[in-house]
Amino acid sequence: MQLKTFKQFILSLFAFFTVFSINVLKVKAAIITPSIKAKGAIVIDEKTGQILASKNADKRYPIASISKLLIAYLVEKRIKENKISLNTKVKVPSGIVAISQETTITNVPLSATRSYTIKELLEDALLPSGNGAAIALGEAITGSVSKTETAMEKLLSSWNIKGVKIYSPAGLTNGEMGAYKDKSASDDAENKLSAKELAEVSRHLMLDFPSIRKITDKSSAVVSSTSGSSYTIENTNQLLKNIKSPYKFTGIKTGSAESIGGNFIGETRIKGQKVITVVLGSGSMSDESTRFIQTVSMLSQLNKASSIKKIAKSEGSAKLIAAAGKNGKVKTINSYRYSLFVPKKKTSLVYSSIKVKKNISYPLSKGKMIGYDEVKTSSNLANDFLYGKYLSVKVDSNERVKETNFIVRAWRQLFFSKNFQIN
Repeated sequence: MQLKTFKQFILSLFAFFTVFSINVLKVKAAIITPSIKAKGAIVIDEKTGQILASKNADKRYPIASISKLLIAYLVEKRIKENKISLNTKVKVPSGIVAISQETTITNVPLSATRSYTIKELLEDALLPSGNGAAIALGEAITGSVSKTETAMEKLLSSWNIKGVKIYSPAGLTNGEMGAYKDKSASDDAENKLSAKELAEVSRHLMLDFPSIRKITDKSSAVVSSTSGSSYTIENTNQLLKNIKSPYKFTGIKTGSAESIGGNFIGETRIKGQKVITVVLGSGSMSDESTRFIQTVSMLSQLNKASSIKKIAKSEGSAKLIAAAGKNGKVKTINSYRYSLFVPKKKTSLVYSSIKVKKNISYPLSKGKMIGYDEVKTSSNLANDFLYGKYLSVKVDSNERVKETNFIVRAWRQLFFSKNFQIN
C-alpha cells in the first residue's frame, strides 16, 4: 500500500471515531402534577424549556382566543422583515367588519370607513381579545383569511407541531366565521392545541419578540372607536393587576369557549426564573376568575415542591478518544449560565458522560464550538424539556490546540483508546 493511500485510510478511520466525552447533568422529570381543576395544564422554564409541572399536557383541547398569539407572532415576524411597522395603516374589509360588530362573538367593533394602525389592531386583539381585530391583522399580512389560516398551520408545523387544522385566526368556531367558514367542516369545529404545544408557541413569541410585552403587560390601552373618538380597552388578564397574587405577570393571553370554559397562558417569575404557565378548561366560559386562581395555585404548589440548582460557567479538560490534539486533550468551556428546577427533597444532580461532536478540524482555535453539553433526565416519564429528553448547551474550546501527526493519532486510536477518556 502506498504511503499516501495508507495515510488517507488512517485519517478516515480516525475521523470516524473522533468524538468528545462531556459531562452530562441528569435531573428528575416534571416536578409536580398540579392538583388543580383544569383539563390540561403545564408550567415551563421559559429560558431552558424545562417542564416543571404537567397535567394532561399532551392532549389537545379547544384553545379559543389564545389562537391570537399565532397572529401576533406572524405580525411581529413581518415587522422584523421590514414589510410592515406598528404604524402601518390598514383598511378592514366589510366581511371582517361584520364579524367585529356581531355582539355575541366579539367586543371590539371595527369600521370599514376608517384606517387602523397595526399597533391598534394588536392591542385590540391581545387585550380585550377583539376577534375582528385578529382576523383583520391576518388579512393585512397575508391577503386573505384562508391564507392566514394556512400561514398559522405552517408556522406550527415549522415548530414540529403537526396535524393542526386552523378554522379561525381569532379562535372562533367554524360556524362563527360567517362568510369565511370552512364549508367542508362542521360549524362547531375549532382550533385545538395541547398545553405543551401552547407553551412552545408562547415561548417562541416571548423569546423571539420580547417587545410584545409592551402590549401583553398592559392592563389597559386607549384606542379609537368606529367614529374615531378615543376610549379605553381593558386587558382580560386579571393577574396583571391582582395585588393579592404573589406573582407579577407580564402577560400573556386569555381565551374562553363554550366547549372548554376558561383558558389562560401567563408569563411570570418563580424563584427568580421566568416561567410560562398554561391552564386549559378551568371554570366555565362566563367564569372570570377560576383560571387565574388555578394558575396561582399551580405556581404555589411548584414553588413549595422545588428548588433551584444554578449551573454557572463551567470549565473542564476533556480528552479525545482518537485524539488529534498535540497533547491528546483540549480544555472546554460552557459559557451558558442557566438554572435548573429540581425537587426540593432531592437537590443533587447525577453526572454521567456521553459522546458528542465528531470530525473536529485542527488546529483548533480557542472559542471554537466543539460539541454540546446535554442536560438529560433520569426518568422514563414524560419529556422534561419541550424539545425532548435533554437540553443541549453549546461547549467551546477554551484553548488553542495544535494538531499532532497522523501516525501518533492512529497509534493512540488503535492501541491506547481507553487512555483517552474524560479526566
